Amino acid sequence: MKLYLFDVDGVLCDTGCKIDPEFQSWFIDWSKDKQYALVTGGARTSTLEQIGKEIVENAYRSFHCMGNHIFIQDRDYKINQFDMSTEEIEWLEEFVKKSGFREKTGNHIDIRTGSVNFSIAGRNATLEQKKRYLAWDSLSEERLNLIEQFEKEFPHYQAFIGGNASIDICLYGAHKGKCLDHLGMNQNFDVIFFGDKCFERGIDYPLYHNRENSHWIKNGYKDTWEMLK
Repeated sequence: MKLYLFDVDGVLCDTGCKIDPEFQSWFIDWSKDKQYALVTGGARTSTLEQIGKEIVENAYRSFHCMGNHIFIQDRDYKINQFDMSTEEIEWLEEFVKKSGFREKTGNHIDIRTGSVNFSIAGRNATLEQKKRYLAWDSLSEERLNLIEQFEKEFPHYQAFIGGNASIDICLYGAHKGKCLDHLGMNQNFDVIFFGDKCFERGIDYPLYHNRENSHWIKNGYKDTWEMLK
């Protein structure tokens, strides 16, 4: 049986935006005779806001916070939680101070269920500010350097490039790839994955790497739409 496994940001909607209403309506109709699941770095509340209650709650499974908060349709199923230490938080705050990017907006650390989202631009940044950070990061490779330094300092963690201006941090091994362990004990699924951060060090890499039925979405939800037609 086929199981379609979708990332959300950059796959079912543009990064940081709500789902296109026409695509939302089409997806709901398309999925009526399909089995699908969601896996995202974001919290459930933000996922509901982005793509709507019907798509989220009709999913066979929805994996939030890099797969560390699991729902079976509308039922809270499993939580993997950890507490980031004061030392680790202070290390991240110090990195913000040293960053050469000037448009810092505050609210840099978001502690989620089983993961931490860290943004140098700040979670208060506008979409345009995040785009400017992305352009700056593509030249400076700041996030790659950040990941390398953080994992060296705290080897019990893994970090991945997530959105346009952030990284996502989890305990070692507690990344998106672990969601495959929670797809049902007696199900023999042919998993077809759709993600946008599929490069090495990208948040979708653990699911994309070495999987034949994986699709790297590079131009947003319209790519996904075209592939599903």
